[in-house]
Amino acid sequence: MNLLHVWRYTLRSARGLNAVSARTEHEGALIRVGEGFGCLHPWPELGDLVLADQLEILAAGGRTALVDGALRCAEADGRARQEGRPLFHGPTPESHWLALPGDDPEKAREDGFTAVKLKIGDDLGQNLQSARLWADSGFRLRLDANESLDLATFFGFWKDLGDLCERVDFVEDPVPWHPAIWEELRKFDVPVAVDREAESRFRPGDVAVIKPAVSDWIPRSPERFVVTSAMDHGLGQLWAAAEASRLAEGPEGVRLSGCGLLTHRCFESDPFFERLRCDGPRLVPPGGTGLGFDDLLEGLPWKRLT
Repeated sequence: MNLLHVWRYTLRSARGLNAVSARTEHEGALIRVGEGFGCLHPWPELGDLVLADQLEILAAGGRTALVDGALRCAEADGRARQEGRPLFHGPTPESHWLALPGDDPEKAREDGFTAVKLKIGDDLGQNLQSARLWADSGFRLRLDANESLDLATFFGFWKDLGDLCERVDFVEDPVPWHPAIWEELRKFDVPVAVDREAESRFRPGDVAVIKPAVSDWIPRSPERFVVTSAMDHGLGQLWAAAEASRLAEGPEGVRLSGCGLLTHRCFESDPFFERLRCDGPRLVPPGGTGLGFDDLLEGLPWKRLT
């Protein structure tokens, strides 16, 4: 049986990264299982157990969605490293632009981006202005509320969008999950995208937001899906990109919409993020075996977990 080792890290952001989290420090851990590496990065505000609990469950051989995702990553990464090959199956799919305060839509458009993801729910007046700004520059809009709005507030915002509704690709987790309430959204032609617990919440006609850090489920044909990172460590970001490239190369690729794989710019730079590059809307893997970062990973002060 392979030994388990961990290395805990803290990512830092200039501001809170969604409507339900004001944190600027984000704890996670890389795991090492034999030759393979994975990433364990909880978001307690979104329902995940905290990191200490995740690691305790991992050490005991238990299961959570994040533990399972990290182990799947380590298994695939380790197999590729043993075979001396990268884990990527061709180019990574194009991603949307993840908007941060002060971003220039024209600059993003010049770089080849055609869709933007806007986090909403913290200041709906400002969110509306941002939506108009990006739409006026020709962008398709992807909105993400992280279940932060109630139904009446969301419908008020949706009404205020007016003609911009036609430019909205989807609205991700607009209100807290309840089957009847989400049916109300669908009844009024809100293009719902499902992130949290997508496998159980998804309904035909929705868009599934797939995070390889959490799940390897995808909806049945002909339903549309996107692949995104979990806003985690650079290794986790590359795991999402590798899975997106695998799916894009297979029969499911025709259903894969523009992804969300460029989350490294949300955080302060570190030695891992420094090696990530973009070719327009495409993430460029750093090279090496498996998910890459060979020398950086070997140089970490790993601690035995089991």
